[in-house]
Amino acid sequence: MSSRRSALRRPVAVLIVLVGATSSAQAQVAPRDSSIVRGDRTIWHEHHPSEREWGYAQAIVIGNTIHMSGTIGGGATMEAQLRQIYRRIERGLAKHGARMEHIVRETVFTKDVQALAAANAVRKAAYAGHTPAASWVQVTRLLAEQALVEIEVTAVLPSVVPSGR
Repeated sequence: MSSRRSALRRPVAVLIVLVGATSSAQAQVAPRDSSIVRGDRTIWHEHHPSEREWGYAQAIVIGNTIHMSGTIGGGATMEAQLRQIYRRIERGLAKHGARMEHIVRETVFTKDVQALAAANAVRKAAYAGHTPAASWVQVTRLLAEQALVEIEVTAVLPSVVPSGR
């Protein structure tokens, strides 16, 4: 009987190895970003290593509302980081059919509120006349040490009114 159990275990062990190999191959060709639908929400990942490390999604979409996680950018100056951040936010919103004008709430965390104020022209250009509700908070540190600023936004797509109403 014990040799029979041993014979049954071998194919299972081989199957586990094959499934593991398939999963590794799929992970290597994973798309740059992806969405997962869970109940009433869509969870969007860019598959950046920090998403796995810290356990967060780049955005959660519930109904017509998009909640984007804090976004940072590269560059040595506040202006450079802001430009990259707003480009990333714009690309992320576009993935869900939204534009900058759909942003209703912006929260900015910065290490230097005076430098942020001096670079406000970059922010205003990104919004092109749109004025979301906003908060600017000075902090002593951001998660990414080189980051001078991090921005999170909430956007709301216009409600679609069914024809015939």
